[in-house]
Order: sequence, then C-alpha cells, then structure tokens
Amino acid sequence: MNILEIKNLWVRYQKYAVVRGVSLAVKPGEFVALIGNSGSGKSTVAQTILRLNEHAVTEGQIFYKRRNLPALDESELRKIRGSKIAMIFQEPMTSLNPLHTVGKQIAEVFKLHNGKASKKRIIELLKLVELKDCERIFHSFPHELSGGQRQRVMIAMALAGKPDILIADEPTTALDVCVQAQILELLKILQQKLGLAILFITHDLDIVRKMADRLYVMRSGQIISTHLPPAKTDTIHPFTEPQGKPVIDVKALTVQYGSFKAVDKATFQLYQGQTLGIIGESGSGKSSLAYGLMRLIPAKGKVLLNGEDFFALKGKDLTSARANIQMVMQDPAGSLNPRLTIEEIIEEGLSVHFPKLTKEERAQKVKGILKAVDLRPNILDRYPHEISGGQKTRVALARVLILNPRVLVLDEVTASLDINTQKQLIDLLLRLQKRYKLVYIFITHDIKLMRLIADDLLVMKSGRIVEQGPAQALIEHPKQAYTSKLMKAGLLHINLYRVPL
Repeated sequence: MNILEIKNLWVRYQKYAVVRGVSLAVKPGEFVALIGNSGSGKSTVAQTILRLNEHAVTEGQIFYKRRNLPALDESELRKIRGSKIAMIFQEPMTSLNPLHTVGKQIAEVFKLHNGKASKKRIIELLKLVELKDCERIFHSFPHELSGGQRQRVMIAMALAGKPDILIADEPTTALDVCVQAQILELLKILQQKLGLAILFITHDLDIVRKMADRLYVMRSGQIISTHLPPAKTDTIHPFTEPQGKPVIDVKALTVQYGSFKAVDKATFQLYQGQTLGIIGESGSGKSSLAYGLMRLIPAKGKVLLNGEDFFALKGKDLTSARANIQMVMQDPAGSLNPRLTIEEIIEEGLSVHFPKLTKEERAQKVKGILKAVDLRPNILDRYPHEISGGQKTRVALARVLILNPRVLVLDEVTASLDINTQKQLIDLLLRLQKRYKLVYIFITHDIKLMRLIADDLLVMKSGRIVEQGPAQALIEHPKQAYTSKLMKAGLLHINLYRVPL
C-alpha cells in the first residue's frame, strides 16, 4: 500500500502548464527521489501536495493514506499539513519568521501539533540536525545565522511534528559538503528508525545514487524516466596572472554581531579578470564577509574599489559606486520583490543608475541580458513565486549584470541549480569575465566548481582565513588539516554516505 500517491497531476499558472500529467507513489518508509533540471516542475509538485501554491490551478488526485488531499477543506488539511506530512523548503530565509527567535518558532510547531515543548526538547532537536552552540542558536534570530544553519533549523522544525512523510525540497543546497553528508546520513537513519517516508527533490545525482530506493526523472513538467543522465566532466579554469593595480583591495575586514566576531581581519587583493573562491563550512563567515564587503551589514576595515575608499563614500557617491560592485545573494527568492514582475525586477537597477535611458532602451537591455543568462522572454510577465529556484537565481544574476559592474560577489549562486544548469552558468560567467575583465568573489561549498572557475582560494574557519593561495595548488596540496578535510569531502563526498543504495 502506498502512503502517498499522485495520479495524473496537472498544475497551471494562468494558461501555462508547469506540471503535466505527473503520477508517482511513495510507500511507507521509502526514500523516493524526484530529480530534474531547474524549471522542470519538481518544486511545484511538492508544493501542490500540501496546497501551498494557492495561485495555481490544479487537476488530478493526491492521496495520503487513501484520502484525496485536494478534496479536503482547509481545516481538515491543517491536521495533515506539518503533522502527517512535513516539508523542508529550498529557501529557509523566506520560510523563517525574521521577527522571532529560533526557539520560539520551533516551540510554535510543537504547540500546533504536539502540545508545548520544553527548551530541553528543542535543544535536542537542534543537536539532532548537527548544529553547534545550540544555546546561542535557540535565542538567535534567522538573520544572525548562516544559510546552512538556517536550513538545519528548518529540518528541525519539520521533524518537530513527528510526520509520516517528509518532503525535502533541495534541503542540502545551502550546506557545505561535510555537513551535507551528516544531514543526509541523519535523514537516512531517521527514515529507517522511525519508518519515515521521504520524497527527496534534488538535482544532485550523487545523492540519488547513494540514498534513494526509487527515483522519478522530470523534464518540462513531465515524468520521463527512471534512468540517471550521464555525469558531467570537469575542465580546469586557467590561472589568470595579476595585471596593473588591484580592482579591489580589502584590508583587515572585520564583522561582529555583538560580542561574536563573524569575520576577523580578512585581507586580500583582486585584479581585473581574477576570481577569488571562498570556501569553508557553514557558519565559517563566508556570507558575513560578503555582506560586510558590500556594506549591507556594519563592518570595520578598509576596502579600496578602483583605488577609492568604498567604506568612506556617502550619499550620491556611494550610490554611484555601488553599480561597480554588485552581489547575487545565497537566497535569491528573498532578494526578489514578490510584487514586481521579472521584467520590473531586472529593469529596476537601470532606473537608479542610468535614469537617462529611454523606456525602449531599457526594454532592449532587459531582453539582451535575459538571453545571456539563458532565460526565455515568456517569464518577463511572471512573478517570482511563479518560476523555479534555478530561474530565480538567474533572474538575480541578470539583475546585477545589467549594470555592468567591475566586481561581482556570488554567494552560493549555483546551490539551487541542477548539474547541467550549473555548467551553463559557469560557462556564462567565464565568458562574461573574459569579455569585460570582471572580478568575481565566488562563495561556494562545492570544490568541484572551484576547480572550474577560481584562480585563488581563500579558506575560512570560525571567521578567520586559515589558508589562501592559487586554487589548483591549494586543492591538490593543502597545507592545513582543516583545508585538507574540506578538499577530501568536496572531491570525494559521494564516499561519505555510508548507507548503501
């Protein structure tokens, strides 16, 4: 008997069908993977199970223990949503309440489904998902945590309801490779121990091969097969020699949250056409360094941008300089205005930095940059919630590239993309860099991607730079034990999953 069964599911936004006749089943205690390219409809299927995509028109049947979920009224569905069927979302920052602490939000889940929970029980859940310093995290707000920590909090919240089925929508994309292995092994252990059924949505073929009992492959809104596509091959990005004066010169950059020092005196220089890769475990300070560099959070130190003191600029001078240093954030959905169309989002920066452009000129630039990031014009009149996670990332990239910046800070930009789209995006970034001599600060936990794009690497641990140097040399011959651990996990992370398929 299937605990979850979907029959001939169709999902439409306006007249466009994003899911077309999908049927799949999950048995009790089974680990089922749903894979496919970005935009294939994977997340839409997951959201439709619990009726989370309220603007969509759906047809078909979704059975949980023989109860047809689309036929239930809202009060009946609430008894199942979060309790019997729980979901871990791809973008934790948009799922967590920014006004409440982690402890309060997890306690709310217990209150809704299992009565009140003690602080001790909540701390145990946080430890279960491999979070450290749980006392501090219990009292922290979401913005005070790293992307990986926020995702693990979401996993703890999902488990708090003691569900029969766990729907995991790309739950490890924000985590470094070491923590990925720990969380995935934890999910497998919980599945076997509690008889938990898991519907796991991912584009990571290594995860599928090692963890799934069965898999469904989606393309263009349809289930097409149960076979794995071939793995992509790696190519090495050549080292670029520094030329002329540095485009950006960072000296003793420090970021603090109260007494907690998230970044401690980071120092580096980058020349035109160079890419600096920043790696480290979740919570090591990678994103805090990026936000501090961009002046999105308070930071100390000195940042020279084209020889000008970026930290000393104010008013119109600061606004003008910001066009030269742009950022694509780790959580693209949280950075896109949900009330604007994709066209308005991409065009918005032009109005601020190039106000003299005519409406026609802005429209032409939008269409050009949309093509450059491999998006179709038919998404221009859609809103962010109507496109996939991978498409959101490319929209966020298009929004900053349209301003022709000299420095681009890329914070986990490939995390929500499937392997094929990752390769396309990296190829695009390399082409743009070569043409415009762009400087990239590329933050990721994926060592394989670093081999493709980075010239130099900077390794962070607990807010400090523990090692830095040429990327290829550092990947192949790390000097620090911590760096060696990251490299082994990143290049051979498939072997970390100890539970066989």
